[in-house]
Amino acid sequence: MELSKLLRSVEMFSGLNDSQFEKLAGVFEERILQAEEVLFRQGDEGNYLCLIRDGFVEVFIEPGEEDEGRTLVNLGPGQSVGEMALIDQGVRSASVRAATDDTIVAIVSRQAFDQLCSENTDIGYQVMRNIAADLSFRLRRRDLTD
Repeated sequence: MELSKLLRSVEMFSGLNDSQFEKLAGVFEERILQAEEVLFRQGDEGNYLCLIRDGFVEVFIEPGEEDEGRTLVNLGPGQSVGEMALIDQGVRSASVRAATDDTIVAIVSRQAFDQLCSENTDIGYQVMRNIAADLSFRLRRRDLTD
């Protein structure tokens, strides 16, 4: 999937116009991963967001003293991982690795995203509003199932 088409398919970027998508695309870098290659590990500093362009990734919990480890979810084209890195400076809550060869991810660092938002506050406002709406939805749904 082409980067501009990928960005337009990601919910956290909905509401942006063509010019804003062009600016947003300019801060992403692409990386190609092979199967089992780790993108980031649980406990790492959360300093970038990844969008899956092609292929699939596996989000998993590392084995520990009280946990055998487990796969949480598999993600594919158009899905994102690490979006909390754009909001806080916490550590990664899970690990992510490529599930297929030639998995292509588009990556934006928190620093590059912050710079873009400082220069284009309308982009930052819209993206953060979308992220907040998604988090609110997840929390409300969680409260209903608890």
